[in-house]
Amino acid sequence: MMRILWIKTSPLHPLTRGGDLRTFHLLRHLHSRHEVTFVGITADAGQVAGAKKAGEYSRDAVWVHEPQASLQLAKWKFLAGALVNLASSLPYAVARFRSTRLRQLLAAKLKEQCYDLVVADFLFPSASLPWEIKAESQCPWVLFQHNVESMIWRRRAEGKRGVQALYYKTQRDRMLRFENGASRRFDGVLAVSEEDARIFQTEMNLDNVLGVVPTGVDLDYFQSVPKTASAVPTVVFMGSMDWYANVDGVTWFVEVVWPLVQRQMPQAKFVVVGRKPPPEILAMATSGRNIEVTGTVPDVRPFLRGADVIVVPLRVGGGTRLKIYEAMAAEVPVVSTRIGAEGLNVLDGRHVLLADSAEDTASQVLKVLRSPVLAAELARNALEEVARPCSWAAAAEIFETACLGLRQKCSET
Repeated sequence: MMRILWIKTSPLHPLTRGGDLRTFHLLRHLHSRHEVTFVGITADAGQVAGAKKAGEYSRDAVWVHEPQASLQLAKWKFLAGALVNLASSLPYAVARFRSTRLRQLLAAKLKEQCYDLVVADFLFPSASLPWEIKAESQCPWVLFQHNVESMIWRRRAEGKRGVQALYYKTQRDRMLRFENGASRRFDGVLAVSEEDARIFQTEMNLDNVLGVVPTGVDLDYFQSVPKTASAVPTVVFMGSMDWYANVDGVTWFVEVVWPLVQRQMPQAKFVVVGRKPPPEILAMATSGRNIEVTGTVPDVRPFLRGADVIVVPLRVGGGTRLKIYEAMAAEVPVVSTRIGAEGLNVLDGRHVLLADSAEDTASQVLKVLRSPVLAAELARNALEEVARPCSWAAAAEIFETACLGLRQKCSET
């Protein structure tokens, strides 16, 4: 049994974001075998409520409240913070989560309790870690990287012009410097895909990459809701709408792909399922283009099991997309960009259909909607494939084995 200090910049509930879902599934298995103390930040009323459910994945949970760490900042507050950040060496995506109170709390916890492992969940907590007492803690510190954050900012900077280009390129360069420097300070780094691990090892020249924790899926959970036939051809996007990449992807799909689909199939409906859609996404529901925006839903399975096709039109991102495995487990054909399917063991034309241009994406969506035989074949192949990857229990064991190996190595040096 290990005593694990797990650090994250938010609670896991509500379980609507991919990274939170991955951590939740891993932690609930680790929690059954180890003593997990969860330390994190709450930033708004929703997170305060979510923090009350931490007993599902930890023995103890301690929080500091930092309103500036909210993902739902008013636009003027976000812009004000970004302007203040211009004088900082930190990327804004990291600086907004930096907390003196979190660093002090962590220092106190590490001095009062001996831990066997310290885990920073995502890159962002590393700006608040008490690095000055790392040696005194006498245990390995591990960075669990769900994405290559600098890759996300590299992609966000592409195609920008003028002032936007200057801002995004500055943030990209700061993120690369910070991510590289912070990652080296940990005893070990765990990635979520072979591609991410390769970038850490070959492009950042990190020699502390421990391996890959694969993405899992709860097959029984998604199969437990019966499939339903939709009254009209139904295309669904599923994802938290308070994440830039999802907003960008849905906006692109609605503006340039959906008109091409409707030209050929005017009765088709597009449903956007995900928490906290911003005003520009909500406005799509009143545009007269057969678009529905649900906001937060209690259960995504009825939407998945009632869809004719799931689209993942992401143009920026990193790590792996849980939503694709979940759609595959629900036996729904998937049309995705290559970035959307990055890091997953899926084959174009067998498990999913991949397309990057507006014309190709619309063509693939229409192909599925027009051919029940193709749709059934893709769904069958996808279900067979998604049954092969690690369960979340097995993924947690891989995480645990890597950390135990690092702990043994550190104790011998």
